[in-house]
Amino acid sequence: MRRAIFPLPIFLLPGGYTRLRIFEPRYLSMVGEALKNAHGFVLCEYVEQAVLNVPQEGVLVDIIDFSQDEGGQLLIDVYAKHRVALSAPYQDEQQLRYADVTVIEERVWNSCDLKANHFVSEMSEMLADLFAQHPHLDQLYREKHFHDPLWVASRWLELLPINISEKHKLRSNGNFEQVINFLHTVLYQTE
Repeated sequence: MRRAIFPLPIFLLPGGYTRLRIFEPRYLSMVGEALKNAHGFVLCEYVEQAVLNVPQEGVLVDIIDFSQDEGGQLLIDVYAKHRVALSAPYQDEQQLRYADVTVIEERVWNSCDLKANHFVSEMSEMLADLFAQHPHLDQLYREKHFHDPLWVASRWLELLPINISEKHKLRSNGNFEQVINFLHTVLYQTE
């Protein structure tokens, strides 16, 4: 399947939500097409060295809500459905990028044997507190899964102010226990 590509410095994993401000005509067109055809678009990093600056991977998102800000610009809330592989990028006359998209079926991290890891419940409580303190986040995340260690770790990776390339390395890491330990170190460093 071919989808429009929206390169942004945003890190989002499946199950994540974010709000985007859309003002460029090509991206307004992309949003209109995605709403009309109900097939979403791909959020990905802008990669300087890649063909048309399109990386090999992104997330397929669906538009779940839209509104306007005080200045009349379009705001859209999107939900990340799947990690996707991107290939054969091209650019149309509006300079909107497209690519062939293939859903990546595996989970972000392989196994989740965390019975001995007490950090996860602490991180879950901290995340629930963060959502309670930030109503915009709480409203954006219509479904919350504070009991699911993979969901909790994914949300922390999205929200923490760490370099996007570091987030990608952690996402690529097959060892969930190492990811949890890293997040625990960062979270307790920022307290």
